[in-house]
Amino acid sequence: MKTNLQRLLLAIMYTMFIVGMISFYQEQLWIMFISFVGFAVSSVQYAKACKEESEEELDEKKERLQYITDRYDDIKERNDRMKKEFENQVELKERTIESANNEIDGLNNRLEAALKFDEIKGILPESAIFADELDLISVATPLRQVLREYHERMKEANILIQISEPNDEVYARAEEKCLRILFKNIIDNAVKFTGENGKIVITISKALEEVIIVIRDTGEGVPESDLDLIFDMNYQGENNKGGAGLGLAQAKAIVEFFGGRIYARSTIEEGMGIFIHLQAE
Repeated sequence: MKTNLQRLLLAIMYTMFIVGMISFYQEQLWIMFISFVGFAVSSVQYAKACKEESEEELDEKKERLQYITDRYDDIKERNDRMKKEFENQVELKERTIESANNEIDGLNNRLEAALKFDEIKGILPESAIFADELDLISVATPLRQVLREYHERMKEANILIQISEPNDEVYARAEEKCLRILFKNIIDNAVKFTGENGKIVITISKALEEVIIVIRDTGEGVPESDLDLIFDMNYQGENNKGGAGLGLAQAKAIVEFFGGRIYARSTIEEGMGIFIHLQAE
């Protein structure tokens, strides 16, 4: 857009040009000379005015561009900050959710343990203590104590005892009194069904994070269909030899109380083996 100065200079230029042309045709050379000098001067001034205007417009555009750039940087910085805060909040929420889930899982595990304990506590020994951490107990010590209690009885029935164990002491997380009751129930059952001139073989081993105790006898055995039932309360079986049927049920309760597992393998007329897995040190 032309300014007032530019319009004035253009008017002067046109006027000088017209006057010069008229003077040329009328042969008024000095007037023509003066007219063209004025035209030239006006042209130079017009060019300077246009240049100054262009420079001002360029400076305005630069300032405008700088303003837009600064605004863009401010908006970008604010967006980056908001994005970072949002990511931090999301991460915090995720950690909170993960922590809540872990806490819920822990509570569920404790609830399951409590319910399980409530189911078996009726047949657990009085010495059983519902604790988060069990002590490390030598497996062989209570086992040998029980075998000494049955020494005379096995001697009278001519029952041979064989024990296989590692040279180093094997420890399990348990309670000594409960372990003694556990072994007593199983040994009593083995002696009862082995009969005269039989054999009881006991092996103690450690595999990874487990202690494995296996007590085998050469008794009558039980049918495979009954293997899952022998640990039930009041189970008697076809070859019942007296008792209340609580021995193996209590043995299972004790093992599960210690966080382990117990199961049986048997062949009719060849005896039965009780497998006990306990948590190692």
